[in-house]
Amino acid sequence: MKAFKVFVYGTLKRGFPLHRHLRGARYLGRAWLKGFVMYDLGWYPAILPGEGVVSGELYEVDWATLLLLDEVEEEGEEYERRLLSVELEDGRREEAFVYVYRKDLKGQPRVQEGVWQKKVSF
Repeated sequence: MKAFKVFVYGTLKRGFPLHRHLRGARYLGRAWLKGFVMYDLGWYPAILPGEGVVSGELYEVDWATLLLLDEVEEEGEEYERRLLSVELEDGRREEAFVYVYRKDLKGQPRVQEGVWQKKVSF
């Protein structure tokens, strides 16, 4: 089975509403993405390149789960899946897929600390 690493930073994290889509994925630990800024879009966040650090979680997923995440994130429309370098708690760096927002975020509130904490149920 081919495995892919995915960095998640919002509603896909443990304890958040969309985490169910990572059922069966292997949790690899907390991780940080440097050079990106997080914005609050209501019930979910978005990130764009900028002066900042985004906190999240790193997972190892199979091909079917990666394709499911593409659907959830509307890859190619709302988000673009990019291969980027993230840093784990122990200082190791890993290449992982990250969903980066494709639209303009001008006027949207910035999540200053780069940590998504808003838990909305639906």
